[in-house]
Amino acid sequence: MWLPKVNRKAFTALLVGAIMAVMIGSILLVISYVVIGAVSATVNVSAAGPMGNIGGGSSAGILNASYASNMTNIVQALNVIGISLIVVGVAGIIYMLIGLGGVGGNIGRR
Repeated sequence: MWLPKVNRKAFTALLVGAIMAVMIGSILLVISYVVIGAVSATVNVSAAGPMGNIGGGSSAGILNASYASNMTNIVQALNVIGISLIVVGVAGIIYMLIGLGGVGGNIGRR
């Protein structure tokens, strides 16, 4: 039976890269949901003061609005990057498994 030469280092590198992409993507999602959410809630409560923002548009209220919009943009960017890294990692794992299974190769042909 004829089997093609398999470059095991290439498959190992692809597998390690795909697993790392999934891990980094999931870490980014955890950071964006848990860590930044907790920090943002703490900063918004403490910056408003014990009685809140009574007096209308003070500078503290404007800075809070600016901070909240910046944090929203950062969280959205981390979510997009995290989800895309997870998708790329899963695609790399599937591509590696298809290559090892011989579906994409010329096994059986000479």
